[in-house]
Amino acid sequence: MTEIQLVSENIQGKKAKRYKLKSQETSDILIKLILLIFGILFITFLVSTTYKWDQFRPDLILTIFGSFFRFDALKISEMITISSLLVNTIFLGVLSTILAAVIAFPFGLLAASNLSSVKCSNIIKAIASFVRAVPTIIWVLIFISSYGLSATTAVVGMIFHGWAFFVKSYSESFEEVDPGVIEALKASGASWFQIITEAVLPSSSSRIIAWLAMRSEINFAVAVVVGPAIGVAGTIGSVINGYSRSGFYPGLGFSILCVFVVAFLFEILINKLRAKTIE
Repeated sequence: MTEIQLVSENIQGKKAKRYKLKSQETSDILIKLILLIFGILFITFLVSTTYKWDQFRPDLILTIFGSFFRFDALKISEMITISSLLVNTIFLGVLSTILAAVIAFPFGLLAASNLSSVKCSNIIKAIASFVRAVPTIIWVLIFISSYGLSATTAVVGMIFHGWAFFVKSYSESFEEVDPGVIEALKASGASWFQIITEAVLPSSSSRIIAWLAMRSEINFAVAVVVGPAIGVAGTIGSVINGYSRSGFYPGLGFSILCVFVVAFLFEILINKLRAKTIE
């Protein structure tokens, strides 16, 4: 065997040892541990909880399910009322999204580590994380308990949580801007405002639009829940609550179908925007 072959074999042996994968990584162990914990909790829940299976009536479920699609039992005026409340709910979600996005924009700039100081960025991100950790419906309840039950207080609560959402999304979008472009503008004497308008916003505009669409879907779902959970009138959730209490299943089914169609359209819009962002 020549000297060159010996050297190549030694190099290959070192590479094989260096790049040898572990048989069991830490992430695999954590995944198995989490699955085991969920399995134990699920079994404990089934064993400790008693169900009244004798009260289960499949015939009643089939009757209710059949009534859900009896839209012919609805009057035209009732369909118009449901559709108008659906539009109000969409406007409630979109309005709270736009206001939250506008209010959060300057905070998102200050929260971006490549556009602000580290201390300022960490403080804003910490406050936003605290606000975001509390569910939107809780903030709505807090504002309603302080200022009374109305659609305005519901919007304020949704804006408050949306502000924290957009601070995070803005800062992450701005931090993904190519640092070389920012350094080049700084070297050419560009001001902070010029860096924002010439580099940051054009590079992150598509991602921001995708975040807006995603938050609009979230706020629409919250606006639907606000009606039955808190009692805010003028939303389709209040109609769903009324039909469920009275047992009028055709109206309940039509209302839920309207909510499903809007959520489905939001999902299609978000997927298209996300595809453009990836491109």
